[in-house]
Amino acid sequence: MFGVVRWVLNSRCTLFLPIGEIDSWYDAEAVGVGAKLPLKVYLRKELVLKRLHILSAGVASDAARDTAAKWNAEYPDFPAVLDCGSSVDLIRRVLGGERCDLLILADNVIIEKMMMPKYADGYFVFAGNSMVIRAAKGKKINTNNWKDKLLSRESVFTHNDPFGDPGGYRAVMTIMLADQYESGLSAKILNHPGYIGMRRGTDTTEVSPYDYMFYYYTGALAAGASFAKLPATMDLSDDSLADVYSKVSFSIDENTTVIGSPICHAMTIPLGAQNPTQARMFADLFLQYDFIGKGFIQRSKKFGAW
Repeated sequence: MFGVVRWVLNSRCTLFLPIGEIDSWYDAEAVGVGAKLPLKVYLRKELVLKRLHILSAGVASDAARDTAAKWNAEYPDFPAVLDCGSSVDLIRRVLGGERCDLLILADNVIIEKMMMPKYADGYFVFAGNSMVIRAAKGKKINTNNWKDKLLSRESVFTHNDPFGDPGGYRAVMTIMLADQYESGLSAKILNHPGYIGMRRGTDTTEVSPYDYMFYYYTGALAAGASFAKLPATMDLSDDSLADVYSKVSFSIDENTTVIGSPICHAMTIPLGAQNPTQARMFADLFLQYDFIGKGFIQRSKKFGAW
């Protein structure tokens, strides 16, 4: 449906050529005879342009992979190339010039703060979530004992990098909101000798063994881990508590401060996208994923020019 002609160059190379560019293609082939570099350059350009480039936050990676598999089965001549990472870092990559047709992020706020209006003119919120405390393998924690578990003298606990990942700065916000549950609790948690995670570039796979981690509910659920749900005044899940959440904030860099709010996962099509029509089609397919069945909170709202 994208007007593509399949051309098999040899047993190892098959190209998918846009119908409207066949003439220029053959001209390029002629130029390339006896001088291979121009043809290689042209091939490289065409191969890059005829892929759908998707960047996705880790919290939505299962949905993005599922969607990419369905897309590639339906449109093998226009394959989706998916890369997953931390939302703030993904935006920084796009601002740095990396090709992206659809950006699926853990936080709508950073689209507004870091991308609009210069790099994006709208976005779509597709789900919500909540923060929990997840136990490491072999450990147990629950809603009734999470405070005692965290504050235990031997406890070691962490979260993702708050300077590159919304899951990290939301963890910090959750800790700061602990005072809404019990006065003085935030300081006790933040000053605990076993608290690690405020280092830039924190990778939980490289941190020394930890007992507990502030995490998204959907991630803990998918992992089958023992976890503790937190009070609504802390877990960033409840729309009716937006004023409470807004009492805390976190600066991810010198130019961007994020104010606490109910968790909203969102996606945007960058203004520099090469394939915005196909990106919108991919987004529509992505929205067919069973987010509610995977533990996400139902949220659906568009902003700006989405």
